Amino acid sequence: MRQIIAGVLLVVMTSAASAVELGDPDRGLAYARDYCTECHAVERGDYESPFFGTPPFSEIANVPAMSELALISFFQTPHPTMPNFIIPSDTIRDLIAYIRSLRN
Repeated sequence: MRQIIAGVLLVVMTSAASAVELGDPDRGLAYARDYCTECHAVERGDYESPFFGTPPFSEIANVPAMSELALISFFQTPHPTMPNFIIPSDTIRDLIAYIRSLRN
């Protein structure tokens, strides 16, 4: 009986996880172009950020542990090396979808 319950829970949790909206990478790129290019290289194939030492989005995307959850946490936490601005919650998933689209 426990195995059946565990199996049902696994199916339900997997379905719920896949139902999460991942965001629109095109809207994420548009946001990045408007708000992130002062410091970051945001375009595909652009590896030199305008602000020395600031990682390009393609580098961020290819950090092995850079999951969607890690990016959500990052965007919701203040960082001393970044300007103190708030990314609108409805934009975070779009920005993450764009960054993850840059993975090799």
